[in-house]
This record gives sequence, structure tokens and C-alpha cells, in this order.
Amino acid sequence: MYPLTPLQSLALLFIVLAIVACILWIAHEISAQARTPAPAPPRPETDGSKPIVHIAVHRPDEPYDHEKHGL
Repeated sequence: MYPLTPLQSLALLFIVLAIVACILWIAHEISAQARTPAPAPPRPETDGSKPIVHIAVHRPDEPYDHEKHGL
């Protein structure tokens, strides 16, 4: 094999550094997703003055009911 020219050596160095940076970024993203999220703040209790709206969700195993979903 022929020795690398300075330009080829520089290109190889940039490729290796890019690969290392990608691996470190992926490892950081995985560790960030693995952390347990902070607990959500407690919801304030409703005093009955504001109505609570319930949204009907269509389930794929049920036929679609336009009246149930407000259409």
C-alpha cells in the first residue's frame, strides 16, 4: 500500500473525528432518554366552577360514531 499524502491524512483525520463525534452524540441522546423524567406537578383540584371537557377517542375496533364524537 502506498503511503498517504498529507491531504489524504487530513481527510482521514476529519472522517475519524466525524465518526467519533456521531458516536458521542448518539450516546448522549440515549443517556438523555434513559433518564427518568421529573414528576409532573400535581393538578389543581377543580372547585366545580369550570366544566371539565372530556374528549371522546375513537378506538379502531369500534365503528365510528359521528354523534359520539360531535360531528
